[in-house]
Amino acid sequence: MSCNRNTPFCAMCSDMGEFAPKTLKAINKLNPGFMETLREMDKFMVVDGPLDKKTKRLMALACVCVRMCEDCVYPQAKVAKNYGATKEEIIEAVQVAVLTGGVPCWSCAKEGIDQLFEEWED
Repeated sequence: MSCNRNTPFCAMCSDMGEFAPKTLKAINKLNPGFMETLREMDKFMVVDGPLDKKTKRLMALACVCVRMCEDCVYPQAKVAKNYGATKEEIIEAVQVAVLTGGVPCWSCAKEGIDQLFEEWED
């Protein structure tokens, strides 16, 4: 991805392992002024602190599953992978979601996880 690292959008994509989620692309296109706010809010997600950034993304994956955001599953799982998460860790994060949010969380996650795992094999 060729991008000016000085823009909030490109900085966020760079921080996520050169990955630009569709939702972030849409926000950047439709409301670019909001990108700076998102960048500021997202900064703690891309650095290790008391929780490392991989763990934070796995937690975020479980949260989006519980919130039933199908469009959010793939991006959170992809960034978790970019931060070093294994397939087993990603599946376990979804299992946490199922335990706390019910079996529909698995239904929500299945396509995004399947897409990521298929890419992983390539």
